[in-house]
Amino acid sequence: MLSPPDFLRHIANKVLTPNTLDPKRLDEVRKLLGEAENKYNFSAYGGNPKKLADYLLSPDFTELVFIIGIDLTKKLLEEIINDYDIEEVKSTAKKLLDEIDGYKEIENSDALLYNKNRF
Repeated sequence: MLSPPDFLRHIANKVLTPNTLDPKRLDEVRKLLGEAENKYNFSAYGGNPKKLADYLLSPDFTELVFIIGIDLTKKLLEEIINDYDIEEVKSTAKKLLDEIDGYKEIENSDALLYNKNRF
């Protein structure tokens, strides 16, 4: 079996780039991700990649979502689902992706109702 990708180097750095985030937010995101890697020890280099699931379920990941936004978060989760063979990590990413899609649908239907009622 191939060793799992390294989340920071192979996934986050591919999705979170100067093309997708402004420099100030990108710096903040890189700092947060570096701290998260130390705290959760999910690095493929000497850490335990399974622990990425713990990070995804943590308030630290929620904080990241607020900074990078829904679209980039979805891209990040999709990359994890595609690139990881670790079931625990894949299923956690899928669960979060489903939740985000659920929230988006709720948001959209609320917005439609609100606009319908206004006119």
